[in-house]
Amino acid sequence: MASSIILRLARELGLSAEEVERKASESLLREELRRVRAEKASILSKYRVKSFSELMRLVEEGVVSDVDAHEDIVRIDYLEHREKTLERLLREIGQRGSQG
Repeated sequence: MASSIILRLARELGLSAEEVERKASESLLREELRRVRAEKASILSKYRVKSFSELMRLVEEGVVSDVDAHEDIVRIDYLEHREKTLERLLREIGQRGSQG
């Protein structure tokens, strides 16, 4: 059952409650995805690389110490997992929206 705010928004916007929920969820996911990508880019820029694999290559080559970069490596690994999850959820919402 949709909450009263969802029903009110739906009425005011001329949409179904399901459409309001879908659009709100999609907006929230896109905002979180932007935040995750910005944090990831910020960490990578410290090492002047554009991807996790480039950073790992620098570690393997001894250019960057794995001890010094450990926390960033763990954080980027988490952020990449989070990014994939958010992208999957966005695809699922998009598929539901196109179905009805």
